[in-house]
Amino acid sequence: MATLKDIAEKTGVSVSAVSRVLNMDDSISVSAETRRKIFEAAKELGYNSKSKVKNQNIRENLKMGIAQMFEMEQIMEDVYYLYMKTALEEACFARNIETTSLFRNSQGQFVMNGTGNLDGIFAIGSFNKEEIESFHKYTDNIVFVDSTPDDEKYYAAVPNFHLGVRQAVNRLIDAGHKKIGFIGSHFTLQETRDLILDNRLYYFRNMLTEKGLYREEFILNSEMNSKSSFEVLSNFFNTSDEYPTAIFISSDAMAQGVIKAITNAGLSIPDDISLISFNDTLLSQNAMPPLSSVRVLQREIADAAVRSMEEQRKGSAHPYKTVIPCVYIERNSVKNLK
Repeated sequence: MATLKDIAEKTGVSVSAVSRVLNMDDSISVSAETRRKIFEAAKELGYNSKSKVKNQNIRENLKMGIAQMFEMEQIMEDVYYLYMKTALEEACFARNIETTSLFRNSQGQFVMNGTGNLDGIFAIGSFNKEEIESFHKYTDNIVFVDSTPDDEKYYAAVPNFHLGVRQAVNRLIDAGHKKIGFIGSHFTLQETRDLILDNRLYYFRNMLTEKGLYREEFILNSEMNSKSSFEVLSNFFNTSDEYPTAIFISSDAMAQGVIKAITNAGLSIPDDISLISFNDTLLSQNAMPPLSSVRVLQREIADAAVRSMEEQRKGSAHPYKTVIPCVYIERNSVKNLK
């Protein structure tokens, strides 16, 4: 049987740190990447978690599938989804629940390696009707994370986008900014993978319109990756006579491209343009300069998803959606204009 020492040697982390992470000690300061490596090593080595979760009601020896809307190439562009999967695996690991990944086959249906049924499925992101039907071949216990395809049928755990955008916009307005821009996909895959107006843009536009500060020319449509954000923002600088004093970046995945475009234009952060990003992954934390960001509480979302699975397995008559608040993290990428 694997020991804490085995995990420590595999990950290069001290035994005490491994123990505290596996026992869900929130007081320890380790990066999300280190936490992910520890849990992956524990799972790979077959470590038997002895940690206890308060008010644990889910029986042991359950097996849960985890499905993701994006393929691995897309996930590596936006580590938010990788960390969300890791957070779910952590929450399950702490309860001695086995997890397995589901994959799309050539017909676009989700399948797992091997045979047998699952006790439940956590579905991260948005899925079309055919994909959701493929989940039901394994189990009817399905909890969605980051989307709500049917409020009357499925449990879900989602971040509070409205609150997160409000935190970012209020921070910029309080700092005296009146020319505030937005960069991100105007239409994103939501609910059942239909392209609809992105929630962050929807709330951003409404807030600034109410305050008389909305300017359409500062709303830039970019794919959620660094390459696209660099090209879109660079083109904006080359063709516009005026630029915003602050930009809200709707996903960390675009942060490096935004920073590069600003630097190439001969501008500085935050003296010329202030930045606030969304998600608060390592992409914003380790950016140069580090970016103030709206943090999505992924571990809390994962815990809420597991609790929802518990309620569903109990046979609760009515599903519900748990909305988890976001937290604004200040890293001095916002200049005070007052």
